[in-house]
Amino acid sequence: ARRDLANPALLTTPVHVIAARWGILRASDFTRAFRATYGMSPTEYRFLALTAPSGDEGGE
Repeated sequence: ARRDLANPALLTTPVHVIAARWGILRASDFTRAFRATYGMSPTEYRFLALTAPSGDEGGE
């Protein structure tokens, strides 16, 4: 899901749709789990990943 959020081709795909593709049907559950793992919301991550210089998707 993290890679999907950083994929420019999926920019117009809503975060909750990406979460559902990965089996998480409640957006709040996805946001909570994502924040616990990466320290930011999926929307924040997407913004940073898509505005960072090419090749820098958050250091993993």
